[in-house]
Amino acid sequence: MNRLPAIFFGHGNPMNALIVNEYTQGWKQIGERVERPKAILSISAHWFVPETGVTIATAQGLRA
Repeated sequence: MNRLPAIFFGHGNPMNALIVNEYTQGWKQIGERVERPKAILSISAHWFVPETGVTIATAQGLRA
């Protein structure tokens, strides 16, 4: 089994979801060069709860 790289993606400006710029082109190049992962781990600091929590969401069937 090949190991895929661990990659940190900071979201930056929220407009990066809508516009094409050097930042979003870099994301696109990574997507074209790295094989498709079987799973993605996303960790966000944009959530506050008084204790540690773990959630799970599956999105099977969604293919780009």
